[in-house]
Amino acid sequence: MGCASSKRSDDVIHPQKETPYNPAVTEPVESAPWAPSAPSAPPMMSAPVYPPIPVYPPPYGEQVLYPAIPSGGGDGGRYVDPNALPSAEEAARMHGAVAGTSSVRRIMLVDPINAVGWLGEPRTRTGVADYTYKREITHTGDLIDAPTGDRIGKIHDVTPHRADPRTGLRLSGPNVFGKYQSVDGSEVTLGTFELDARKLTVSGTAVSVAVRLVYTAPCVHDAHIFAMGNGWADQFTIAHLDGYLKFSMTPNVASGAWNNRVEVSSGIRDEDFEPGKEYTIVAVCTEEGQMRMFVDADLCAVGDGLAALDEFETSRTRKEAWCGRFMRPDTSMPVRAGILSVEVFDGALDDATVRAEYSVREVYKNVG
Repeated sequence: MGCASSKRSDDVIHPQKETPYNPAVTEPVESAPWAPSAPSAPPMMSAPVYPPIPVYPPPYGEQVLYPAIPSGGGDGGRYVDPNALPSAEEAARMHGAVAGTSSVRRIMLVDPINAVGWLGEPRTRTGVADYTYKREITHTGDLIDAPTGDRIGKIHDVTPHRADPRTGLRLSGPNVFGKYQSVDGSEVTLGTFELDARKLTVSGTAVSVAVRLVYTAPCVHDAHIFAMGNGWADQFTIAHLDGYLKFSMTPNVASGAWNNRVEVSSGIRDEDFEPGKEYTIVAVCTEEGQMRMFVDADLCAVGDGLAALDEFETSRTRKEAWCGRFMRPDTSMPVRAGILSVEVFDGALDDATVRAEYSVREVYKNVG
């Protein structure tokens, strides 16, 4: 069930004027010259003048829109149409999938390797209120929808650099400089993606999220890989909590929000995720509110989820969505990983499609 939720003008990402494009450098930057302590942004690199539309040219040379990704899937792992999964007949032919997947529609694809526009000059905002305290936030780049050229999110507190296609765009490490004060008073350094929540409107309760990432260091408690919601309500969260990878949800305000929070645990301990190995994490909520979680296409958690409540409702819209932090940054720890892709679906992916499209990937060494 879904119900509309209101949005204030300051809750959403607003369109911005065209910004000079700064091509990514060829090697990762070892320091963060755009950190708050830096006197000014780095000088603009000389570059040819690009047409005003789209604002961002390809990040470095010609890029295919949807490159092949190593996969055991029947179609070689290529991304399907960004607006819809195959029909039921096509899915059955390619993957042996059961009928019903055709109702699932991909509503967002984040590709931080090939579809990033780094800003020529950073935009730093001071006094940003994040529930508990005020801080600075530096918008250094945009996440782009490759087919349309539209902005689908912002990159915060990450120094512009060319992300390694083997390990993704890292949300912690030497290129990250966002300073946050944790609830215990200590300071943590986070890089984040702020996704345009306006583009994440769904048809009902059913939602699926798939994240490909490479861990670069041991996981820590309160590291939020993906989180979207309306404050304490309508949450859909993938995070490392209490030593395990977990998937949690809350209904809308009328249905109790955080007081009726539900979760399933993958059963996989934080220490079992190996640095240097690529993982795919898929979280699925069905229209009935049941929850499933997959790691490398293996079904590792099933629960009644919201369906265990006497009754519930969820909102079709969310006002915020993040990779790399929770709604409250003071209860967020660094995600020690590089993001390869994030996909959000309107609808529940079935088990056969997950097995076909999100199997085990690669292992890389020397990712520290």
